[in-house]
Amino acid sequence: MLDTKPTKRTMKVLLKEFKADKVKNANVIVDVLERLESNEAGTIKSAINGLHNIFTYLVNEEDIKVPPKRPGSVESASDTFNRWLYQRYEETHKKLLILVGHKDQSVQELALCSVIKFIQSEGRHPVKKRKDVVYQFPQHILQPLMMRLVSSTVDNRHLITMLYEYMECHDFMFFTLLVLSTIVKMQKGKDVSVTFMNNLFPLLEQINIPMENAANLAYPKLLLKQQDGSETGEDEELPMFVIPYDKAKRAINTIWPEVLRYPLTNDLYRRCLILIPEKVMHHLDKPINLTDFFMESYNIGGAISLLALQGVFILVHKHNLEYPDFYKKLYTLLEPTVFHAKYKPRFFMLCDRFLASSHIPEYLVAAFIKRLARLSLVAPASSLVLILKFIANLLIRFPGLKKLIDNPNSQALESDPYDADELDPAKCHASESSLWEIATLKQHVLPYVSRVAGFIDRNLPTVEYNISEFVETSYEEIFERACKMTVRETVATTFHKPLGLFNYHDDQMSQFWSVV
Repeated sequence: MLDTKPTKRTMKVLLKEFKADKVKNANVIVDVLERLESNEAGTIKSAINGLHNIFTYLVNEEDIKVPPKRPGSVESASDTFNRWLYQRYEETHKKLLILVGHKDQSVQELALCSVIKFIQSEGRHPVKKRKDVVYQFPQHILQPLMMRLVSSTVDNRHLITMLYEYMECHDFMFFTLLVLSTIVKMQKGKDVSVTFMNNLFPLLEQINIPMENAANLAYPKLLLKQQDGSETGEDEELPMFVIPYDKAKRAINTIWPEVLRYPLTNDLYRRCLILIPEKVMHHLDKPINLTDFFMESYNIGGAISLLALQGVFILVHKHNLEYPDFYKKLYTLLEPTVFHAKYKPRFFMLCDRFLASSHIPEYLVAAFIKRLARLSLVAPASSLVLILKFIANLLIRFPGLKKLIDNPNSQALESDPYDADELDPAKCHASESSLWEIATLKQHVLPYVSRVAGFIDRNLPTVEYNISEFVETSYEEIFERACKMTVRETVATTFHKPLGLFNYHDDQMSQFWSVV
């Protein structure tokens, strides 16, 4: 490794010399490339910035072109120079990829950003223009970068998170998907490490391909287009990019069957249960092949069952999977522990969706209402408003269940026919019960909770509540709400004026205690 000597010219001087005469001072590129071999992180970062400025300038000016090979002809001086520039350009890419694995994190990050900027510049001004494609995205730069990041031995998650802002661009996201499908194919038949999966999965989570009929509904954000509202017009000739849905779908069907064969840690297993129903399942050729994966997960219990809910529901309602005990299993998941689970908001939003169908029998909905009402007696205060609003929504959807509000045959625990220990909602006798638990909450210590529980004494609204506003209520929000409440000044705090610290009217404490 060579250390940079202090007698060398500064990067600012080198860049000025190069732009003054790029042919005469072409060796500036060689000088800057040598500085990438330095042991000092500051020198390396300065060299990376210098090379970025030089080659971005050359690419934008279209000075880097691969001259065509003419057999038997003598290459001109201009073609020789262009070929030399292109070789130095490729050498820069290779060295930047090596620096992505540098021991200094700031060097890693700068090298990564520089490669992305080269992708953007070359996409706008192709160095090697392909005649078989319209949208000239430089996939030949992206692929080695992704292969470097999705390493089997080095954890690069801190670098992969830097790509999230670029994954919002449809072109970058689509070509990343194609590259990842190639990488997954290369791993077929090999032992895949946990490190490889930890690097691959964050990228897969950022891929969200729109359905074929929705691909043209909006103007996508693109990496190769100017995003800053510039009116220079230099990018006006770039063709509009639309995700080729057939290629994207083929890539997704290549990746995910293989991913599910890989060894998954508990964390990756849970993330699969969330990601597949939301972003993957509707693109698969045969989603029914996921039946074993979701059914086994749904039967595990606990948090895994909560996460498998959406996948099982999609298979049942959209792909004709026969699972008659789906709602029975969902009913058993309603336990006190669900209010303390990490995925509580997701669980209740899914429950709200599952109980939205008008084809569900009333006895089944009554069982869910009654189980929620009984859980409200032991649920944390931060979840009570959510439960009350959820119950109110179910009563609005199923008007026939309003009889539960005031059932004269069941007004207390002693006379309640509801069997809370019965796991079958069809046998728990919820329809014969009443919501005396909600009446109990009208006396809750928190005024906000008691006020919401008062819905059983009023006419129900015609429009359902948006429970998404209440799924993540915290104790801090409850405290802030209580602090903002106004109290009338005329509220009496005592009936008799005290005569001293321990001297009250009819107070026996003063007989045994005195202030010394």
